[in-house]
Amino acid sequence: MTAKTRELTPRQSRFVEEYLISLNATDAARRAGYSEKTADRIGPELLGKTCVSAAIEKARLKLSLKAGRKALDVLRDIQEVSQEARVAGNFSAALRGLELEGKHLGMFDDRPRLVAEPRVVVIREFPPGKGTPLL
Repeated sequence: MTAKTRELTPRQSRFVEEYLISLNATDAARRAGYSEKTADRIGPELLGKTCVSAAIEKARLKLSLKAGRKALDVLRDIQEVSQEARVAGNFSAALRGLELEGKHLGMFDDRPRLVAEPRVVVIREFPPGKGTPLL
C-alpha cells in the first residue's frame, strides 16, 4: 500500500479535524492527543505526510462544497471586513483580518522548510599534453 492510499490512524484523523479549525499544526497536534512536549515537532511532521496533507485538502474541498462558498469568496469577505475595521479605527479587527488573509495565502506556514545550498563544481581545462583535468 502506498503512502497516498494509506488509511489515517484515528489520531491522524483527529489531527486533520483539529487542523481545519485552527490552521495551526502544533495546536492541532495537542488537541488530537499528541504529547504536549512533542506537539511542536509532531504537528509540522504530520503536515508533511502525504496521506495527512491529502486528507486535509479533501476535507477542505468537502467543507467548501458543503458551505456553498469557495475560498476566494471568503478571502474577499475578509478583505472587505478588514478594510471596514481599519476605516472605523478598529485596528485589532483589521489586524485579525490581515492575519486570516495571510494564513489563507500560506504566508504563515507551520511546516519547517529545508533549504539546501547549491554546489558549484569547477572544471579546469588543461591545454593538450599538459595534464588531465580532474572531475
